[in-house]
Amino acid sequence: MEFKVGIDLGTTNSAAAYVDFDGRPEIIPNADGENTTPSVVAFDGDAVLVGRTALAQAAANPEATVHAIKRHMAERGFAARVRGSLYSPQEISALILKKLKQDAELAIGQPIEEAVITAPAHFNTAQRAATREAGEIAGLNVKRILDEPAAAALAYRLNEADRLTIIVFDLGGGTLDISILRVARGRFSVLSTGGDNLLGGTDFDEHVLRLLCRRFQEQTKLDLLEAGPVVRERLREAAEDAKKKLSFKDKVRVSVPFIIPEKALNLDISITRAEFEAECRPLFDRMVSPVNEALHYAKLTAGDVDQVIFSGGSTRMPRVRELVAEIFGKQPLCRINPDECVAMGAAIAAAEGTTRVTFKASRSLGVEVSGGTFSPLIERGSTLPTVAGESFTTSFDGQTVISFPIYQGEDQRAERNMLLGEVVIDGIEPAPAGKAKVNVTFEMSTEGTLKAVAQDVRTGKQISTVLEGSIMSDTERRAATERIDKLARKIE
Repeated sequence: MEFKVGIDLGTTNSAAAYVDFDGRPEIIPNADGENTTPSVVAFDGDAVLVGRTALAQAAANPEATVHAIKRHMAERGFAARVRGSLYSPQEISALILKKLKQDAELAIGQPIEEAVITAPAHFNTAQRAATREAGEIAGLNVKRILDEPAAAALAYRLNEADRLTIIVFDLGGGTLDISILRVARGRFSVLSTGGDNLLGGTDFDEHVLRLLCRRFQEQTKLDLLEAGPVVRERLREAAEDAKKKLSFKDKVRVSVPFIIPEKALNLDISITRAEFEAECRPLFDRMVSPVNEALHYAKLTAGDVDQVIFSGGSTRMPRVRELVAEIFGKQPLCRINPDECVAMGAAIAAAEGTTRVTFKASRSLGVEVSGGTFSPLIERGSTLPTVAGESFTTSFDGQTVISFPIYQGEDQRAERNMLLGEVVIDGIEPAPAGKAKVNVTFEMSTEGTLKAVAQDVRTGKQISTVLEGSIMSDTERRAATERIDKLARKIE
C-alpha cells in the first residue's frame, strides 16, 4: 500500500502528515522523533546533512550550510554556491523533501509516492512551478501545489460549519500570507489573498541580531557585522533563540561566549520584550497592509470576518496576536499547533482531494501592448478555471507579426511584472494600422497552467502556447533528479 502525504515545505521548518485509518490527520515524526524538520541543508565532506544535524553544525560550517532556500524559489539567476558547486533552489528543496520522504517511510513502514505540497498563497506561477519541480526531483508524484492558508483552514475542519467568513493569518519563517475564505455547505471559496513574500520569522531574527550588534558595539567599539560568517551564524542562532523566548518571557539574557575568541570577548546582553517589539515595530507595521489588501479585494471590512485562524510558528509572538485582535476585534483561533496545521491540512487534501475548495487567481495575467502597458485578461481574484479574451490590432501600417509578451502582476507597466512567456502570431495580411484584428484568449486551470491563444480574425489562423511556469527544461530536470538521487544516499 502506498500512502498519500501532505507536506509543508517551509522556510524555517518543514513537516509531513498523513490521514490515518480513522480519518484523522497526523503529523509524521522524523527520524529524530520531532514533528518538524529544520529546512536546512549542509555539506560536510562526503556527507549531506539535512534538518537538525545540518542546523547543529551551522555555526562551525556556515559557508557550506544553506538556510531559507524557499525565499529564492524561481529567483532569476540564483544558485546556492557551496564549496565550488552550484545548487538550484529546486535541488536544495528536493533534498529537504527527500529527507521528509525517507523519514516518513521509516515511521509508517510504507512507501510514499504521492504528495500534496503547500506554497504561500502569494507565490506566483513560476514559484509554484519551482516548488512542483522540487517535489518531482525528490521522486514524489506531486498531485497539487496547495495554498498554505487553504491547507490551514482544512486542518481546522471548518468546512463542517454552515456558513462562515474566515481569514487565515499565516506568518511563517519567511513569508506572511493572508487569505480570506468563505465556508458554505461544506465548500471553501477563496475570496482573496494578500501577503508579503519577504516578511517572516527570519526578518525578526535579523532585527534582533542587529540590536545585539549595536549593543555590543556600544560596549566595546567593535562591529560584529564585520567579524565574518562564523560569528554571524552564532549571532543568528542567538537572535532566533532570544526571539522565541520573548514569546513567553518579558526579558531574556543573550550570552554568546568568546564571540571574538582572539580578544577573549563574550557577548552578554539582556533584551526585554518591550525593546524587542520596539526594534521590530517596522515589521509589525508591515503586517497591516496585506490584511487591508485582502479585505479590499474581497470587498469586506474587518467586521465582516467571523473567525481568524493563526498558522505559522511566528504567530506565537504576543504582539502579532495583539495586532490581529486590534484589527478584527476578536481573538484568533489557534487550537492546532501553528507549526503543524498546514501539513495536516495538506494531508487532508491528499487523502480527500480538493473538490470542496474553489480556487482564485492570486495575481492578474495579461499581455504587454503598445507603449509597454500591461493589459490584464484574467483579473486577480478570478475564479479558476476561467477563460478570458480581448481583441487587439496592429500598431503600424503593413504589420504582419504581433508578439504578445505574457506577464503576471498588478503594475500598469508591463516590465514591472513577471514575464512568463509570449505568444507570437505571424502571416497577418498587410493592412493600414488598426485594420487587422487579433483575438487573444487566456485559459487558466486550477493548477495555474495557462493556455494562451492568438487568432487572426480575418484568416482564422491561430497560434497557441501552454505555460506551466516550468523553470527547468526536461534535460535539466533529469540531470537534477540524478544528482539529488546520488546526494540523497549520503543524507545523515
